[in-house]
Amino acid sequence: MLAYHTKHGLFETGERLVIGVSGGIDSMVLLYFLSKKRHQLGVHLTAVHIDHMLRGEQSAQDRRFVEQHCKLWEVPCESFAVPIPAILAENGGNTQSVCREERYRIFEQVMEKTGSTVLITAHHADDQLETILMEGMRGSLRNGAFGMRIKRPFGGGMLVRPQLAVTKAEIAQYAELDKVPYREDPSNASDTYTRNRIRKTIVPAMAQENPRASLHFSELAEQINEDAAFLQQLAEQTLKELLLSGQELLISAESFRSHPSALQKRMVLLLLNYLYDDKRVLITSHLAEQVRELLQSSSGTVFLHLPQNYMMIRQYDQVFFEKSKEFLQRQRADIGHVWSPPVLGSRYRVVPVGEEPEAENAVFWYFHSEETDFTLRGREPGDRILLAGMNQAKKLARLMIDEKIPSQQRDNWPIIVAGTNRVLLVPGLRTAACLSRTKRSEDNRVLVEQCIDYAK
Repeated sequence: MLAYHTKHGLFETGERLVIGVSGGIDSMVLLYFLSKKRHQLGVHLTAVHIDHMLRGEQSAQDRRFVEQHCKLWEVPCESFAVPIPAILAENGGNTQSVCREERYRIFEQVMEKTGSTVLITAHHADDQLETILMEGMRGSLRNGAFGMRIKRPFGGGMLVRPQLAVTKAEIAQYAELDKVPYREDPSNASDTYTRNRIRKTIVPAMAQENPRASLHFSELAEQINEDAAFLQQLAEQTLKELLLSGQELLISAESFRSHPSALQKRMVLLLLNYLYDDKRVLITSHLAEQVRELLQSSSGTVFLHLPQNYMMIRQYDQVFFEKSKEFLQRQRADIGHVWSPPVLGSRYRVVPVGEEPEAENAVFWYFHSEETDFTLRGREPGDRILLAGMNQAKKLARLMIDEKIPSQQRDNWPIIVAGTNRVLLVPGLRTAACLSRTKRSEDNRVLVEQCIDYAK
């Protein structure tokens, strides 16, 4: 690990480090190792433990365990209890996502409080392999990164992962040799989470083929990310030269096409990141490719609707981005009998199963409903939506905040409801759990979403 630190310059002599410690084997080994080497490295350590209050007395025991060993190893410890169940009950959301958001929020607070410039996490090579597999399966792009980066900006400093060079088995071996104590989290054995299923099935199968598979993938990620960093820097420089205006995203399609495909793809991601400016939009490979395809021609005028009410417009050779002017201004539309007016590039209608219209560029959402009235309207106070994987409906106000919708747009954001207030769809954002792209035996209604073709 010391060689890995030296190679990548993870932190400097004299720096203050914050380390996240759950009490599990990975973080306890890392804490033990750094506490032994802190004087040699010339760093100051602060451990942070967060009790998510999901496992009652068991998680409270984890907290006391970490505090006890921090005291034994003379490492300052900041511990927190965060009422995740209460947060989920109030706002809804995915348990793992909410835990992660709260965890990193606290890490940043402690960094500010202690004047620390580095956050250390205990992710290892097996975690890296799991992350690469998960990202590959869902087709997501993280600003062009491949898996977890060794170090990345975080808060006012950097987040670093010094254990990416070692496997879970090597960590366990170290813990056994040095008798490092740790606690097991039973949630790691649950099949509820995708990562756990990958950890229990796919990763062991790969290790059976090659015990060093995780390390090979970690090394591959390191190499790819080094190459990607160079290409990213070149793409940023090239895009800066291509942009025709400092006030808006305006680019020549012909100039864009004159550059290699590798740079084109990265410039598209940069354009989308500039556009959304950390608004938590999932930039998929499909979305990025749609944008790149539109830039491959300079003929005619073409519109492409993007997430969160943005539009990409190519007028012959000039391409620019703007906010769509189609927001529903508190009008109501009965969509149980006729098509809705255009909303965020689409129109909507609810029909009985078996009466689906022949409509191009249409998506059919099947569901069961005793209600006979279906309305497209603006959001109203108290509106909630039951999302897939949730036990309780989530407030649309909270959803809007999570999706980074500007406050001035939230009240007029369109929604589709069955009856008085059963929310079926928040166009451009989320669908209710009851909607299915596949027709089921109990379904009696179809919500038709037809993308309006603006191409001319």
